[in-house]
Amino acid sequence: MDDRRGLTRARVLARRLDVAPDLGALAAATTSDVVWLDSGLPEGAPEAARGRARWSLLAHTDGPFATRFRHEDRRAVLDVPPAARRWFGTSRSEDRPAFAVLDDLLTRTPLLDAPVPGCGFALGWVGFLGYELGRESGGPDRTAAHADADLRFADRALVVHADGRAWALALVADDEPTASAANRAWLAGPHTGRPPADVPDGAAGLQTVADGRVSRDAYEAAVEACRAEIREGNAFQVCLTTAFAVGASGREAPLPPATDPHLVEYLRLRRADPVPFGAWLRLGPLRVASRSPERFLQVDADGTVVAEPIKGTRPRDTDPGRDAAARAALAASAKDRAENVMIVDLLRNDLLRTAVPGSVHVERLCDVETYATVHQLVSTVSAALPAGASRAALVRAAFPPGSMTGAPKTSAMAIADRLEGAPRGVYSGVVGYFSADGSVDLSVAIRTLVTVLDDRGAERSRTFGAGGAVTWSSVASDEADEVETKTRSVFGALGITASW
Repeated sequence: MDDRRGLTRARVLARRLDVAPDLGALAAATTSDVVWLDSGLPEGAPEAARGRARWSLLAHTDGPFATRFRHEDRRAVLDVPPAARRWFGTSRSEDRPAFAVLDDLLTRTPLLDAPVPGCGFALGWVGFLGYELGRESGGPDRTAAHADADLRFADRALVVHADGRAWALALVADDEPTASAANRAWLAGPHTGRPPADVPDGAAGLQTVADGRVSRDAYEAAVEACRAEIREGNAFQVCLTTAFAVGASGREAPLPPATDPHLVEYLRLRRADPVPFGAWLRLGPLRVASRSPERFLQVDADGTVVAEPIKGTRPRDTDPGRDAAARAALAASAKDRAENVMIVDLLRNDLLRTAVPGSVHVERLCDVETYATVHQLVSTVSAALPAGASRAALVRAAFPPGSMTGAPKTSAMAIADRLEGAPRGVYSGVVGYFSADGSVDLSVAIRTLVTVLDDRGAERSRTFGAGGAVTWSSVASDEADEVETKTRSVFGALGITASW
């Protein structure tokens, strides 16, 4: 028996709810930090995508066992409440790498059985790992303008299946009767909330402008610089990105007091663009609104690993004939297929570092999947971990996501960093959970709007990252067009126009 299971005397209690709660309303009903992992699919989505969109969850971070781990300015900061100190120690600041601290925390986390069949979440660590943590595995030595990672040990959560079944989950421990009583009381609560006040869609005339960090001409010049590096043999593919500084969108419409405008914006985004890996995070000064279709890594409790990289994108068209032609062109594109295959090979190599030898397989290659605003090429790679393998070590070995770096990874990251000249932050990192039963599910933070607030709650910055894979066959103007396609997938719903 694993010592964590036999000695913690902790378990997850689950209560089946009669009515599926509105997770957006519940996120709006609390001022505490929350992580909402929000799954959906557009009409007509392929069957292969349905397994990714079965479960949504809202993790609360205000319970008596709730613990915070953030990595900022290369230091790990842990805020541990008294009830959780038997597992995670006292609150402290440490000069240690983020993945080393994460590995330690996952080892200390009580091993809990998932209480809801089919749902791989048994409470645990939720939040994000930012792109700059790639410095711990050979990437450029940068830090973001905000925390490089923020994960919370959530002891309260709601999980909702796509068919409407729903449960409330809470952690109890025999050695902590007061904390356990508080969580039992929360579990018995009504779990309802009033949806936040809405504002019109962006199409209704609420307009703002997002200014590019560089001009379109400068981005195209950077594409040519990537091609020169590829010609010299320094890389096969480089994921080149840029960022847009976003003004306040739709704020002309008045909102009631205590309404979080960033949550209102996210609700508009999810209405316009259902995706398997939507996420809205309120974590300290950060607000993260992500409409990602891409899974980074999923691990089940037994150690089966699945990665689903996306490379190759075409915009949807309102005309059915032109839309079908765009989909067919993507499926037949040698360039897009080459981009995807390079990342699949990179992922196979990343997974081989921690997987059982011989267990890494490509389950499907370059399938076209259709979402509300784009068609995309998706592949699936699987592997198996040895018994007891470190989930933190697995993620570190594959981090950052290869679809956001290029190949070979270390060289491609160095080239992109030199040309971009700025950190990416949450964008290009991952969002999701490390469950207490050993399961992991992380999405790639693309199509993601990141807002940083100051100490008074005013917006310090709002940024949206976008980019694409550059290969020797890339055409600079086409790569810039792809950036515009990706910005429209989010900006269109918020009435934002990109200016670069």
